[in-house]
Amino acid sequence: MRMKIKFGILSLFLFLIGSVMVVGEEKLPNDIRWIRQSTEHRTLCEQLFRQATVAILRKVKTEKNSDNLAVVVDLDETVLNNSLYQVERWQAGLSFTQDSWSEWVNRKEAGLVPGVKEFLSAVRKKGVRVVFLSNRMNHNLEPTRENLRLLGVLDPDDLFLLRLDKNDLKEVRRKEVTDGTGRMKKIGPLNVIGYVGDQMGDFPSGQKKEFGKTNFLLPNPMYGKW
Repeated sequence: MRMKIKFGILSLFLFLIGSVMVVGEEKLPNDIRWIRQSTEHRTLCEQLFRQATVAILRKVKTEKNSDNLAVVVDLDETVLNNSLYQVERWQAGLSFTQDSWSEWVNRKEAGLVPGVKEFLSAVRKKGVRVVFLSNRMNHNLEPTRENLRLLGVLDPDDLFLLRLDKNDLKEVRRKEVTDGTGRMKKIGPLNVIGYVGDQMGDFPSGQKKEFGKTNFLLPNPMYGKW
């Protein structure tokens, strides 16, 4: 009898904890809840990565020099799902700060955006090098690499161009990749056959017609320069 009572109390406790978690999620702003809970978000991401895989592998077949092919891929909300950070900041009534973001990165708790693991695996198998070009600060490189490793999406040949300072814009780093200059001097110029990101700033300007061909844009309603 006593054991049944204890089991009942434990069951009730677990039920209440689960209920609180569900209610907490339901109260989230729609943008965060959409990323975390909706079938639409998962389906859109998986669909886009399948399209990107087909398009990029098609380009591999048509390129005469296949020794230096690369894809330039953003990290946050493209490879890494940071919606838990957004949940925690919202629940605390706080907004983004660089310090809190750095703390989050060092926790190495970001998840994966749906479909990205399969995409990265497919392009790597064809000899396409992955360049992670992100506005994460360069001093957070090691926890970023470890987070990717824990998620099973880090490869020894991956290249990282994270941000050094406020003048180190993505445009600057994209040019380093294609020209083989700056941090890419030892690697040499790469032939970029695809870009994947969640913000327009993740892509070279003036390439509107390349979306769906070379440029692939993921949905991210949580933050951006709108």
